[in-house]
Amino acid sequence: NDIEANTLDIYRNQFRATKYDHPWLSLNDRDFLRSIGAWTRDRESSKEGLTLAGLLMFGKLRSILEAVPHFVLDYQERQDNGNDTRWVDRVTLDGTWSGNLFDFYRIIINKLYRDLKIPFRLENMKRVDETRVHEAIREALVNTLIHADYTGHVPTLVVKLPDMLMFRNPGMMRLPM
Repeated sequence: NDIEANTLDIYRNQFRATKYDHPWLSLNDRDFLRSIGAWTRDRESSKEGLTLAGLLMFGKLRSILEAVPHFVLDYQERQDNGNDTRWVDRVTLDGTWSGNLFDFYRIIINKLYRDLKIPFRLENMKRVDETRVHEAIREALVNTLIHADYTGHVPTLVVKLPDMLMFRNPGMMRLPM
């Protein structure tokens, strides 16, 4: 009941599109979640349930907040024009969407890509609609989300300015600078 069913369906469809012959595709939802590490069974108590990662990735906002009370995801698009406008577009945990990491990624990656130029390029007779900039932005967003410490009090924040992108998450780097 803690899973946002639509989110899991979309994830499974994307998984199917990229790994069309993978053996996990025939599994029911619980076994699929177990296979990707989002569901587990405690060997001592035999209790089963979502892992914290599974909850954050596919969960309903209320369920996520019960497990991680200070969980905040925030995207802001700002105009750096010196006026009093704080942001011109914002996505945060306002109840208008699921609030989980997978849906945040799907919404935000499109906003970050929106203004990027895509030169015409063919590869094996197929048009390539992605540049190294797309790849770098995707990597930055994914790293921001997966390396965050969601038990802290600092929100995960993505800011888009006309000339800059900023990615901030709570926690420390695992490797020294």
